[in-house]
Amino acid sequence: MFPLWSWLRSICSNIYHLLSTPNRASIFLSLPSSPIEQQPLKADIGHSGNFVKAGLENTTATPSLETSQPPKTYPDDITYICVSAESINYPPPRHGEVIYVTKGEILAWGGTAIVERLPSGAVMKTPIPNPYCPPEEKDHRRNMRVEARVYVMIGDHPRMPRLICWDEETCCLTLEYLENGNLGDYIRQNHQNITLQLRIRWSRQAAEALTVLHNLNVIHCDLSPRNFLLDSHLDLKIADFGGASLCGSDPSATPAIRFRPPGYDWNVPPVSGDDIFGLGSLIYFIMTGSYPYEEVASGEVDRLYEADKFPDLSSVICGNIIMQCWHRQVDSVQVHDCLRTIERELSL
Repeated sequence: MFPLWSWLRSICSNIYHLLSTPNRASIFLSLPSSPIEQQPLKADIGHSGNFVKAGLENTTATPSLETSQPPKTYPDDITYICVSAESINYPPPRHGEVIYVTKGEILAWGGTAIVERLPSGAVMKTPIPNPYCPPEEKDHRRNMRVEARVYVMIGDHPRMPRLICWDEETCCLTLEYLENGNLGDYIRQNHQNITLQLRIRWSRQAAEALTVLHNLNVIHCDLSPRNFLLDSHLDLKIADFGGASLCGSDPSATPAIRFRPPGYDWNVPPVSGDDIFGLGSLIYFIMTGSYPYEEVASGEVDRLYEADKFPDLSSVICGNIIMQCWHRQVDSVQVHDCLRTIERELSL
């Protein structure tokens, strides 16, 4: 009887871990290397991965990297305590805490990976650890393997960040650092100073990047301005393939509402047309500096798309191309060629 009860209790515990997912996570941005000043800055991490200051908390303890046994219950919140490898003393994890030893400057904390700038200047993506939910941690590592596979499939290409190293054991991906950050932030900060020629170039380069993916039967599944990066010459590169569909495989990402075609069904294998719809919304953002229906509630945007109602494009540059993308009447090659023609005409 006892072995049966133990087995049932183990099964129930595993199911609980699978079903329990925290709404948010917290992170300590840093821990001073001096044991006297261990008052790390606490921050909440929302779904966007942004850091928001939330206050100070006192901690004192002896060094420890992780608990020896997996936790038995899932906490309401997870707190990540980031420490440098040089730190002498840092607190052992209490319930709900995870110690993360940083490799460099943290640039972003996404849904799957931590992005850091290494002392070498390169960027490393590390799957987010979560000892409280091994299946979730396994998913993060799976997404990193998918992303690495895409980089290996493509090889060196001007529309992709350069792959420096892939560590199969740790599932860490090292890439070149792109100085001008993501397209969304750059346009928000410099909208008034961006020339039409540069906007056309970015739109063409985005279409070129999609062509590379689609030719390899890769569907990105999460097109948005934050997933395009800019190098020192302001040339565009597509990134973040962890949620992609490879050769018909199930994706782990879904497009944001304003980049998602009407009738999108998570249970249906994605197709290239899904990315093309997102490309239309991306070009709209590049030209206007705003998302489609930016001031409209997300639920209402979904209903408008379903009713075949899209933002007015009468005064938007490349409006015809955008509308054709939204109706999925073109492919990425046609979009690229059309934008190339416009680019040449502007240079005359």
